[in-house]
Amino acid sequence: MEDVLPLPPEAEKKLYEYGALSRTAEEAGDFAEAERYVLACWNCIPDPKLDYDHAQSMTADLVKFYRDIGQPLKAKEWLPLARQAYGPEPEPHIDFIAATVHYQAGEFEPAFDLFQRLFKAYKTRPFLGEKPEYLAFYMDRAKEKKLSK
Repeated sequence: MEDVLPLPPEAEKKLYEYGALSRTAEEAGDFAEAERYVLACWNCIPDPKLDYDHAQSMTADLVKFYRDIGQPLKAKEWLPLARQAYGPEPEPHIDFIAATVHYQAGEFEPAFDLFQRLFKAYKTRPFLGEKPEYLAFYMDRAKEKKLSK
């Protein structure tokens, strides 16, 4: 994002504080408390939020947070804002996150389509450091589609 505004120092301090509390709660399995703090992080950013530093990464973090706690439908609610935050052009980072959300939601065709676009452009690079099941899913589905032709 171009020309983002810096967060006011007190807001940035609170954002980091809430972020740490959210991670601690998530690691302890207290997802309701983690959600409360992750949303508090988002609310530390003044309106219009996308004009400020941290907003772009926070949108992606919110999508991943909900995906990772097993709430892909809530994750999907944040995807349009994440796409808006990252700009009008296709963004591989957000496309990969979107693919994983579709996968976790059991929406395998949209997940495959996004994974395939990324694989064709970058091979296995987007899958590095991610759950191995994503690449396995893509490779298995690609093999199935090739065999059915």
